Amino acid sequence: MVQLAHLVDVSGTINGTYRVIGADHAEVADLLRSLANATGRSPESMVSPLHGQVADGGLLPSILLGCMIAASILLLLILIFESVRALPVLGVHLLLGRSRWGFGITMFRSVLVSTAVAVVLSMLLTVALAHGYQLNATLLAAAWSGAVVGAAPALVAIAIGAAVLSSVKPVTAILGRYSKRILLWAVAASSLLATAAVSVLFAYIDGPVREAGKLTEVGRVWAGVANQQILYQLKSGNDDASITGQSSQLAKDFYHWYRSIADKPGVTLVHTAYFDREVIEGWAGVYKSPPTQPFWYMAASPSSLADQGFPVSADVVARAKRGERVFLLPDTWTDAAKQAMRGWVTEDTHEWSDPSIRTEYYNGEKIGFKNYSPKTPLFSWATDPKLPATVTDPVILVITPENMVPYESESLNAVGLENSYVKLSAAAAQKYTSIAYLARYHLDDNRVQFLAVSEFIAGLTKTIQTTLQLFGGVILFALILVVVTLVALLRLFSTTYREALAVKRMLGYSLTRLFIVPIVLVGTTGAIAVLASILLQSKSAIFGNVMLLAIQMALITFLIRRYSRLQLSAALKE
Repeated sequence: MVQLAHLVDVSGTINGTYRVIGADHAEVADLLRSLANATGRSPESMVSPLHGQVADGGLLPSILLGCMIAASILLLLILIFESVRALPVLGVHLLLGRSRWGFGITMFRSVLVSTAVAVVLSMLLTVALAHGYQLNATLLAAAWSGAVVGAAPALVAIAIGAAVLSSVKPVTAILGRYSKRILLWAVAASSLLATAAVSVLFAYIDGPVREAGKLTEVGRVWAGVANQQILYQLKSGNDDASITGQSSQLAKDFYHWYRSIADKPGVTLVHTAYFDREVIEGWAGVYKSPPTQPFWYMAASPSSLADQGFPVSADVVARAKRGERVFLLPDTWTDAAKQAMRGWVTEDTHEWSDPSIRTEYYNGEKIGFKNYSPKTPLFSWATDPKLPATVTDPVILVITPENMVPYESESLNAVGLENSYVKLSAAAAQKYTSIAYLARYHLDDNRVQFLAVSEFIAGLTKTIQTTLQLFGGVILFALILVVVTLVALLRLFSTTYREALAVKRMLGYSLTRLFIVPIVLVGTTGAIAVLASILLQSKSAIFGNVMLLAIQMALITFLIRRYSRLQLSAALKE
């Protein structure tokens, strides 16, 4: 049970399970109607238990889908372009009495064969990877349906290319009387979409790049605690109800496990948080006595403080072990600041009632304060490089298993660099995370795994590097698409306006003036992409789009000279 104000503070929502006590059905119905008007939710949804799950596959499915769409568009453009080029040959074949469909099958034979082979390989791969499944009609049907879905884009592209061949009359095909401008605009639109896709990818890669830099800095700053081990993994095991919030048994088991080793060598506990001015201002309407200044909060065991050269007196440790929550306040603070902090700590601690893990603190709910002289730098465990690596004047809770409140006792099984509480030495981790020891506290099915900070950071860095490599491959693919569409655009433009370009070239028109339309189109698109990157403040996107625009302009310069010479030579020969 927790007060509503504290729930809003710690979770940012009012979501939870509520019990209405001392009201009859009519009063409950009236309450639900009032809540429905205030929240916009129906009374039925508020009295129905909500549960479920969601699976997030990460970026990979989206990236694969994007690559599939891009590849389909590229294949479609190539087939349409080749179909248009083959129209004169098709016209001659038709006049000679040959089949239109036969010509199309011959033309698209390589694509059809490749698609058929891909379908077969996809089915075989699906069956081969289906370990533990019996080979039967159901599995084959699933493999077949998946393979057909994958082949569908290629078949649609072939169908559209075939439709181009079947929609033209023989004489029209021989004379090349088709709407080249429509085709030109289609290619131009594809080029714009490809450029936009690359720009979006450049913007998205900013996140992994920043995260990689952040992990590098964290690894450097955390070198002093690199060998300490933190909780890396905790499976649900037989405690699914705890994972869904219907039970607190897993938290209880983990608490009792920690309590059994809290005073053992190599076992420490520390958790820190920094509350800035913005957070404190948000507490104004929640707490009666909010803090008056930004501060570091550190819940640390006596062993953790002692390891950092900050010994705690035996009297304070004894008080903490009796269940008293003892807070150490810097004596450099003003009296007003310390008084506000005492009020906030007391109010925040008393928010918790009826805990699932009842520690000795709840026998008297005693809170004590003591001043200390801030001289010793304490490691902040901050993963934000903007925050200091050490702090000398945090608000320190001397924490023991006996004086914990649910915020701490039910968070001991938190995982990760920033969230973890329990820290173990290598020897302690080996001893106290063995299956035999964990089984005493019903944790042997939860696969409790601690990992050294250095290995944890290395694993996260490797994940980020893999993500960057994946993005790099996708960006390379998208760049190839941009180049292909740009070449197709310029080639089609020079073919469509061949006579006009040749005449104007002989009259002394500059190449820039002749190809002003595609140049302006590409240049404007690139400039918009760069401007959007600046507005988004994405360094990767700014650099990538500037480089892409430079590559496009260099390619345009080369291609317009080449196509101009070809068109001029063809005109002179005619």
